[in-house]
Amino acid sequence: MNFEIGTDIVNIIHLKETIKTNPHFLKKYYTFHELELAKTLKNPYFFYATRFAAKEAIYKATNGEFEFHEIEILKDEYGKPVPKILHHNDIKIKLSLSYEKEYAIAFCIVLL
Repeated sequence: MNFEIGTDIVNIIHLKETIKTNPHFLKKYYTFHELELAKTLKNPYFFYATRFAAKEAIYKATNGEFEFHEIEILKDEYGKPVPKILHHNDIKIKLSLSYEKEYAIAFCIVLL
């Protein structure tokens, strides 16, 4: 089995400022279901930052083959991230997300 890896780190404060100053940012980079999930959270900026880092990591691992709005990261009933590339169920992704005060990080393995 072949695989590729990707990682990314995002400054949460910078992303929050970007979201507040660019009204089109969220719809450009997040799916409808991600935006709906974020609405249920007390502080959605950690969610946005971890998902943006994850999408960038997956983008890198797939050599830019997919746009950010084609990559969706929801969560299961335990809060574990569930990544997928829309309309490409044959691509399996393992994903780890974490955040601290100012930074969010993602690491992924894409199984091809």
